[in-house]
Amino acid sequence: MMLRKYLLILILLLMVATIISLWLSLENTSTLGMITLFLSLALSTYTIYTKHKETEHARAKILKEAGVMVLTLVIVLFLGGIASMLANYQVGMRWGTVAGLVSAIGASFVVGYLVRVGMGRVLHP
Repeated sequence: MMLRKYLLILILLLMVATIISLWLSLENTSTLGMITLFLSLALSTYTIYTKHKETEHARAKILKEAGVMVLTLVIVLFLGGIASMLANYQVGMRWGTVAGLVSAIGASFVVGYLVRVGMGRVLHP
């Protein structure tokens, strides 16, 4: 239980470090982002495992939830990337780079939320 608390703090610190590195050092941003993504994936997998380890048909439930989680992540990365690229291009040409970046981040969060809600309905009909 304590491990999960410290992993969450570590993930949040890595997310903050990734955002700060956008301004300070662009070459480290992708590495910090990937580390944050993999730690988040590990924490989610561990949470799914502990949730279902003593239940009936545990392996099927774990595989189903982990599969939905990975599928959700792939869909969010793909659709969020496309939405943020289009938003950055359209807004950036009219109002500048900063407005394009902010709209790209907003678009990726909106797409992520919509995919999460949709996949939640698939997982828990």
